[in-house]
Amino acid sequence: MSTNNSKTTSLEEWKENMRLYGRQYAIMQDIMRLGFLKLSPEEMKIMEEAVKQQQLLYTEVRKIDAALRKLPDVEEILKKIRIARIERVRKERAARKIRKAEEQKAKQKQQKAQRLKTPFYLGEGVSAGLKFDESQTDKLQALGLPELKDASDLAALSGLNEGQWSWLCYHRKAAGIDHYQRFRIPKRSGGVRLISAPKPLLRKAQEFVLDQILEKIPLHEAAMAFRAKRSIVDNAQLHQHNQTIIKMDLKDFFPSIKFRRVKGLFQSFGYNEGIASMLALVCTDSARAEAKVCDKVYHVALSERYLPQGACTSPALTNIICKRMDARLQGLCEKMGFTYSRYADDMVFSHPDPEVQTGRLIQWIQKIIKDESFELHPDKLKVMRPHQRQAVTGVVINEQVAISRKDLRNFRSFLHHYEMEGAEAMSAKLGRNAENYAQGYWAFIHMVNPEQAGRLLEKHPWLKGKA
Repeated sequence: MSTNNSKTTSLEEWKENMRLYGRQYAIMQDIMRLGFLKLSPEEMKIMEEAVKQQQLLYTEVRKIDAALRKLPDVEEILKKIRIARIERVRKERAARKIRKAEEQKAKQKQQKAQRLKTPFYLGEGVSAGLKFDESQTDKLQALGLPELKDASDLAALSGLNEGQWSWLCYHRKAAGIDHYQRFRIPKRSGGVRLISAPKPLLRKAQEFVLDQILEKIPLHEAAMAFRAKRSIVDNAQLHQHNQTIIKMDLKDFFPSIKFRRVKGLFQSFGYNEGIASMLALVCTDSARAEAKVCDKVYHVALSERYLPQGACTSPALTNIICKRMDARLQGLCEKMGFTYSRYADDMVFSHPDPEVQTGRLIQWIQKIIKDESFELHPDKLKVMRPHQRQAVTGVVINEQVAISRKDLRNFRSFLHHYEMEGAEAMSAKLGRNAENYAQGYWAFIHMVNPEQAGRLLEKHPWLKGKA
């Protein structure tokens, strides 16, 4: 630092002083150099001390400034921190979203599995009481029936999965698919009979119900139809040597047995209400009609569900449902000296006395049938005495069990037309496969009278079929 007023200060020195000591100091030096200001020694000393302190402070300031320049930019650091935080939050939000979606998917999968295992809705009008608890295990074990708590148990034993069971059970008012093939065949007494034949998947479910449940339930001895080692002939022979025969038919036998009654039957075996509902649903169906909407065909339900004629489970269910009625009618007949049997909806009562009074018996029969929620067909009550042709389930029993002459004549006439006009023409007239009908009726004749069947076979060898 130069304080000599006489010395000339170069531009570089002036700039250096400006840099080192500041603008005020440089100006002061110029004023003193030009002689406008003179300082005493004491004043010079004070100024030099101040300048020295200032120089030290400037030095420290420059060091601090240099140190500050070496430090990272706080704003830049904050910016990076903000960016990192935003990215972290974004990743956490994305991970949370994925986790929530996975949890939702797992929950939906669990709910779907639970719905398939214990469905809570199977269609309008049939879903009340779908509770899969309170099975009566002791009843099931006593009857030798499989313990079925839910649809998973059904799937494990039947070979059909839970989804297939739900699909087959679900009742739709208007369905895009029909689980049955429906067709009509003519009745012997006139009119037509609706046959509902289940398609393969439903047939498999019904066969499971029949084999594993229904066929294990004991029946009343009076039930003669749809049972092993019993036939129309056996039914006829029970009444062969009696003189008075009473025939009655139950009206709309299969359609009169509704879903709720079938469900109640399965519950009576010991099954919980949910399983009973599912079993009853695969064994019942509604009458349906086709409706076309926007080029799509729907099968519209026309009635509540009932036992379809054509399902393999329907005959067994009717026999079980009629068990109490059979017992009551059997008890009544034993008291009054009559013999009783039932072949599906055909009921036969017989007595050895050719002049026995039948009015009181018929009144009691009508009452019991009404109590059991059935109805007699008003046009099919017949009382046959010995002087009349007595036929039981299509078999004449007056002297011996035989096919009536009229039925044999009609069948021979059918065979003649079949061989003259051909199978196709006769099938069209008959409304079903003529060859199958002929072979089936010949088998019926063979069961009743093998000798008559043999004579027919000699003339028409094709009746025996491929077997």
